Amino acid sequence: MTELQEQIQAICGRLKNIMDEPSEALRQAREEKQLPLIGFLPTDVPEELIHAAGAQPWGLVVYDGALVSRADANLQTWACSLSRGSLGMALAGKLDHLNGLIIPHICDTTRMIAGIWKQNRPYDFMEDYILPRQADRPSAGIYLAGELNRLQERLAEFTGYAVTESDLRRSIGLYNSNRARLRELYQIHVRRPDLLGNLDVYSAIKSSMLIPKEKHNIMLEELLDVLQRADRETAAEENGGRVRVMVSGKLWEPPVFMEILDQSGMVCVADDLCTGYRYIANDVAESGDPVAALAERQLKRPPSPYFVNRAGDRLQYLVETVGNSGAAGVIFLHQKFCETENYDYPLLRDGLTAARIPNIRIESEIGNVSQGQISTRVQAFVEMLGGGEIYGSQPTL
Repeated sequence: MTELQEQIQAICGRLKNIMDEPSEALRQAREEKQLPLIGFLPTDVPEELIHAAGAQPWGLVVYDGALVSRADANLQTWACSLSRGSLGMALAGKLDHLNGLIIPHICDTTRMIAGIWKQNRPYDFMEDYILPRQADRPSAGIYLAGELNRLQERLAEFTGYAVTESDLRRSIGLYNSNRARLRELYQIHVRRPDLLGNLDVYSAIKSSMLIPKEKHNIMLEELLDVLQRADRETAAEENGGRVRVMVSGKLWEPPVFMEILDQSGMVCVADDLCTGYRYIANDVAESGDPVAALAERQLKRPPSPYFVNRAGDRLQYLVETVGNSGAAGVIFLHQKFCETENYDYPLLRDGLTAARIPNIRIESEIGNVSQGQISTRVQAFVEMLGGGEIYGSQPTL
């Protein structure tokens, strides 16, 4: 291992530690900035509004699997483990450093959990973020801008800070710069997976939701500098036997999933995950009305099962992304009991199969998953794809 590779591993290790120790990251954020901490459930909460109001956003994207069952007395067991795990962490006191919470309404469970959370573990600030379900309607942008203005007013009331357009523009610029660095990191990973593996790049994305963006940008600059030097000074592996795949779903949970891909010789070259490329795919316009720009970014994000957008068909998006990225197949990584993903899956599976794109569905659950079973299925998919053409005639698993 070269000195540059050792430096890359050291920085990636620091980013992974942030992800692995969320309570510590939460405590440090509170102590370092002395600002109110506002948590948010994924996905699509406008963190720029929180930041501009003088608070620190903190994503509930890392979970203690042992606490999923803690919510069973308050939430039915057929709710997804993301919701149960988040509530379980709060009930166990793991989120006591938070001053507030924003819950986006993206499915039946998130609509329901807000009231349960308020009754059992209320914070000083608790708000629902009600997104337009039919994102392709002409009225969606108008409605969403109104909802964002309402949320901004509520945040300003809580923090006591009157947000100006200049404040919001500065926050938008900061978050755009973080997304740009993460996209650059993602592209280096796609081109040089020998330098930056799957777990490395996805840990960088997820950790960005857990610490101040100002601090995260500094770490990314350091990592990008070392990666760029290593890219210039070392030869890329000649294929290295890696298989290019796309991953589709909501979260890369359990975290070991990315390690399994690394160990199986796969490189994830595209995804639509809320804790992956969907989080960094597009920026907010830095001119014009900043609230309208935030609404426009939301409506132009990659398609997902949580919103109806006939102008951005999800099957078409997957097919085009596979083609553009050179992926040999698609892995659907679905959380158990995620009804939105489950409803979409048969259509997407049949559409990809008709397009002769191999695909496999892996169901996972936070805190209750067989690593060996996932590894076996991933390895079988690797062997099925290995040596074949990208759009081969292999059957769907």
